[in-house]
Amino acid sequence: MKTTINLKPQTLELLGLKTKDLDVYLAVLKLGTAPLRRVAEVAGYNRGTSYDALKRLIEVGLISYVDAKPHRYFTAEDPQKLRGLATRREVAIQEARLQLDSLLPDFQALAGSATYRPAVRYYEGKDGIKDILKDVLKTSEKTKNKTYRIYSSAKLRELIAAAWPNFTKTRVELSVRVKAISIGPGGETAGLDERKWLSKEKSSSAYIFIYGQKTAYVSADEYGRLFGALIDDENITSSQSLIFDVLWRAL
Repeated sequence: MKTTINLKPQTLELLGLKTKDLDVYLAVLKLGTAPLRRVAEVAGYNRGTSYDALKRLIEVGLISYVDAKPHRYFTAEDPQKLRGLATRREVAIQEARLQLDSLLPDFQALAGSATYRPAVRYYEGKDGIKDILKDVLKTSEKTKNKTYRIYSSAKLRELIAAAWPNFTKTRVELSVRVKAISIGPGGETAGLDERKWLSKEKSSSAYIFIYGQKTAYVSADEYGRLFGALIDDENITSSQSLIFDVLWRAL
């Protein structure tokens, strides 16, 4: 039968131990000195599992052993050594922290050494697309002319509207303007927006938001589940803005 003591798994993890290790240690502590077969029996594990736990306990100084033919006998060390183990782990963590602190400037220098590092984030579902829409308004509100550009798809319009039904109302309240190029039928102006049509017959399968120095792409799979990717890169957004503006003037 296992002897149990309620020690949180998180505490064991900080000590570098597992629940099985504690069970085996308690079994040996209860037995005093015992061979593997007896330890496994009291701990409630097979011999292989018990032996692996004993090896870890020996490594951290909680178990010792003597060889006496035909068996190896295991003995539990004083439970006070658990405090010593905690202290050693604490010292090791402090040393690791000091070493990381000294190396942090090198990590930061390495991160800043790349001349081209666009940030790309992926989003799924209505909540994910709502996060993109929130970012569109938050970022656009801080720009000089408080305007963003968008390629609007008739196929996705209702799905995206469902992700945040109050998006347009919130946009107008924030005085954020939008230039929209629609691809496909439908689409209305709702205030502080302009709209032109690339085509009223054919539709695309994606929305593209161009704002600040970001570009967000939103689409849906065959089951109508939304997903999107947001690229935070000034060069990409600048190119997309240039293409949009040339097309806008031509329509």
